[in-house]
Amino acid sequence: SDFWANTPVALKATAGLRLLPAEKAEGLLDKVKEAFKTSPFLVRDDSVRIMDGTDEGISAWITVNFIKDYLHMSKPSSIGILDLGGGSTQITFSPHSDMTLQTSPIDYITSIQLFNRTKTLYSHSYLGLGLLSARLAILGGVESKPLKNGQELVSACLAPEYKGEWEHAEIVYKIKGQKPEEPLYNSCRARIEKILYKKLHKPEEVNNLLFYAFSYYYNRAVDAGLIDEEKGGTIKLQDYETAAKQVCQRMESSSTEKPFLCMDLIYINVLLEELGFQKDAVIKLARKIDNVEASWALGASLHYVDSFLQTLGTMQA
Repeated sequence: SDFWANTPVALKATAGLRLLPAEKAEGLLDKVKEAFKTSPFLVRDDSVRIMDGTDEGISAWITVNFIKDYLHMSKPSSIGILDLGGGSTQITFSPHSDMTLQTSPIDYITSIQLFNRTKTLYSHSYLGLGLLSARLAILGGVESKPLKNGQELVSACLAPEYKGEWEHAEIVYKIKGQKPEEPLYNSCRARIEKILYKKLHKPEEVNNLLFYAFSYYYNRAVDAGLIDEEKGGTIKLQDYETAAKQVCQRMESSSTEKPFLCMDLIYINVLLEELGFQKDAVIKLARKIDNVEASWALGASLHYVDSFLQTLGTMQA
């Protein structure tokens, strides 16, 4: 139990909780804090909190570069990460180009202390551009606003004959397709380009770096048959586009089990283009790297424990 008393415990919540009304989110966090206080573990003031979106990206970056052993000074290169959640999407990498440092918005460049070294990172989280939040915007809905009785969201990104319901953030929306005036792919892409217009910063050097992509990037690639569900794989950005065209074309003539696949694949493709990736950009998709789960949680734990030990060292000095 002495070990327990000196073992820090933490809960970090992500974008899903950030999108809830503040009162509801705080209520959930308070319950966790109460549970933590009755536990035998070490509970710090910052043990329970909603993570800033950038923390998510940085934590995922730490995870991947820790697993691949890129966190040492002898290895100047590193791996970038792309994460696409339901509520937000993150991009994080270690910039090698002065141009990136000079032309990026000031809050996109950050420094972290890790293992007694300082790392400069380009990192940004786009809240509201996660796959599910973006899907709602593409359909024409607004976060936290239920439709009035009898209202439907009609979208050019759904199969023309499709009619159904979709639940998002505890709200059920009635949705339906429409007869497009042009091919489904074209009309849906035009809608998505409009949604993403001038919403993202394009760091040019992304095409010179290796990126790993996670979460919905991975899941939709599996759904489209681009990668093996267990092993993951390496694809080019244009593979998403090719798959989107095929799926959208099939949906024009028949309803599909996955009514959002056409929309989601186009969204991923346009999102990556808007982040500056060229069509021939190579992206690695993985759930595990060297048999270790590639999520932000490992990086967050490493960073948390590292900062805890730093604080401990300062107190004992």
